[in-house]
Amino acid sequence: MTPDLHISQALLVADARGVRAVAHSDGFDVPEAERIVVLFGPRPAGVACPLAHFACPFGRNHVAVVQVAERPGSGSPLAFRFLVLGRDLYRHLGDPFAIADRYPPDWAAGGPLPALAWPLETLPKRTVDVVQAVLKDGDMALLLGSAQALVDGGRVVIQRPAPDEPFLRGLWQLLPDRTRAELWPASFAFSDELGFHAVAMPTVPADPARVRHTEDGLRDYPQSSYELGLQIAAEAGDQRDLDRLFARRTSGDTIRLGLAIIGVALVLAVLAKFVMP
Repeated sequence: MTPDLHISQALLVADARGVRAVAHSDGFDVPEAERIVVLFGPRPAGVACPLAHFACPFGRNHVAVVQVAERPGSGSPLAFRFLVLGRDLYRHLGDPFAIADRYPPDWAAGGPLPALAWPLETLPKRTVDVVQAVLKDGDMALLLGSAQALVDGGRVVIQRPAPDEPFLRGLWQLLPDRTRAELWPASFAFSDELGFHAVAMPTVPADPARVRHTEDGLRDYPQSSYELGLQIAAEAGDQRDLDRLFARRTSGDTIRLGLAIIGVALVLAVLAKFVMP
């Protein structure tokens, strides 16, 4: 079944006067977007944000892919360009950076904006060459450790004075399809209120529950099957093995499959006892 290809958009500005929408497409949920901008956090004094990306839930049935940048003008206010798409479409795509790149923002926009539509196509297949380039050009230990931590259900937070687009974009190229479609990245954020799974922040917040992994721990994160398989496939140039790794189930998928099998077994047991002669 083809997912809904409709994408609505909006441009919001956050400055000393608060948060306001300056442009949006018809029917766009402005209050929900304003709530997300507020939870993104106030910008600390002296922190620049030339361009950042993040993705997060938008209501119950949609996902917001958001570009954040300083808008030219008095005080350099932050502008938030929203692209809102259905969860089914987002699951098919899984890469918020590629989604945002398809639709460059007009940071000077005002008034009505047209609705957009994703073409009838998927994103390009991730190849061995792509993965090799990510590992060669980036911090391999940090990238591989972060990928394994996310696959294991942990969260990744790194401290940076400005957005770290290369790291988050590279990390999202290394994750299984289903994993990256269920997690929320941010190449920069000022608070933890939106619950990002992988994020760069100017200040790392306290983590009393110990669910986040910081940079030092990620470099020494215990190597496991996914990280090892990814590294071996990349070094060997094995596209088939890489495809298999990207197609792996998430832990949630495995639990749901197990519960479904148990449910079927219970139904069959009841039928065998009370219905069949």
